[in-house]
Amino acid sequence: MIVWSLLFIHPNLKRIDDHLGKLKSQTSILLKEKQNLLQRLGMNESINFSPVENPSSENFEVIKQQEFTFKDVGGHDLIKNELMQCSDLLMNPYKYAKYNVRTPKGIILEGPPGNGKTLLAKGFSGELDVGFIPVSGSQFQEKYVGVGASRVRELFDLAKQNVPCIIFIDEIDAIGSKRTHGDSSQDHSSTLNELLVNLDGFKSTKGVFVMGATNRVDLLDSALLRPGRIDKKIFVGNPDEKTRDRILRIHLKGKPHHLDITTLVGITNGFSGAQIENLLNEAMLYVLRNDRECVTMKDIELISTRILVGLQSTETVVNKDMLYQVAVHEMGHALVGYFTKHKKLIKVMINLWSPTSLGFTQFEPTSTLMTKDGFMYELMILLGGRIAEELVCKSITTGASHDFLQAKHIAEKMVVEYGMGSHMLIPHGSDHYRKRIDDEIDTILATAYNQAKTLLLRVEPVLKMLADVLVQDHVLTNEDITRLLK
Repeated sequence: MIVWSLLFIHPNLKRIDDHLGKLKSQTSILLKEKQNLLQRLGMNESINFSPVENPSSENFEVIKQQEFTFKDVGGHDLIKNELMQCSDLLMNPYKYAKYNVRTPKGIILEGPPGNGKTLLAKGFSGELDVGFIPVSGSQFQEKYVGVGASRVRELFDLAKQNVPCIIFIDEIDAIGSKRTHGDSSQDHSSTLNELLVNLDGFKSTKGVFVMGATNRVDLLDSALLRPGRIDKKIFVGNPDEKTRDRILRIHLKGKPHHLDITTLVGITNGFSGAQIENLLNEAMLYVLRNDRECVTMKDIELISTRILVGLQSTETVVNKDMLYQVAVHEMGHALVGYFTKHKKLIKVMINLWSPTSLGFTQFEPTSTLMTKDGFMYELMILLGGRIAEELVCKSITTGASHDFLQAKHIAEKMVVEYGMGSHMLIPHGSDHYRKRIDDEIDTILATAYNQAKTLLLRVEPVLKMLADVLVQDHVLTNEDITRLLK
């Protein structure tokens, strides 16, 4: 009687029940299709893309909802694009399934320190808004055997509970360096083996992406770098002109200044990203310490000099003759570089506040690929300071000791490593070959010395005039020298 009343009041209940039955049937079909697709991708049902309430373990913690993104990292556009493609593969595995594309499992960011490897990893996690587990290679090293391997398992178990998830291992060479024989490396080998198995083993790690950062990729084990484990290696070097411009604009925010960005880009050529940030930060601190609020180019030049040559508590006291000899020495370097046009002169300076050198000459950094002529010009510049002292001053000083060491190092590499001597020499340890190598080095240094001396003899009046100006002003830029020569 009650059922008849409900049907009488709600005549559509039967249709609703039929509709629910159809939905259950369609859901069952969709679940079967999902299972087939997971099998094609090599995935299983244990992968759960839902967030975990307490994403942490005993030694590691998952960071979520990063506010730091690629907008906070200046430049490096090509690297960002490469990372974003990896993110699409990580977030949309079904999209690439029909093209038989394997999802990348890892990437290594390599390069000199201070260029943003860690910042790129942090910005990458912020762009994806997924779990991010930052760790250091040293966290897996303990005096107890087996701790490292257990922590690797703990790390990947936590990541699997929070997929999609990015694991970032800073200084990965501490855990992934090449294996050696001996009992002392037993714990390191077991830790590395555990990492290798979790990257590409029988167990599925879909949805977990490993990023590593290192300054020494040559130290890493070849099994770690093979495709299928670490699929990509990206070099993060010193920033180019465009990247330096963006880094400067980021770090100048909030700092009152009267600075030309284009000039700053030129001044910071060869700087790492960390050095650029440090330059602007120290300049702002110096301005505030002097009860001012606006950074000028003079502040930038002063701080860049301190960063290059250091600062001591008291000014070095020297007599006029010694000050003039320092000026002559530095102008010898500067004029050889200026007239050979091997690399652009930035400035030559006398700095009595430096703890290491009373003067220095700064040039723009050279390119990574050098010619034999380029090395010869480099040697001429290094020897120009001592030659200028010999031509102008009554005696010579110890100021050329570091120049000689650098010149010897360059000449030796030219002969032994680059084959730039008069004969191709491949050293194999015999006394005869050692003598031939020494003779070649002597010939290269003598040639550079004679060429630099010939050049400075032709411009000796200019050398003396500019040394007098340097004694008075303590600094001369490339533009100042050009103006004075005219």
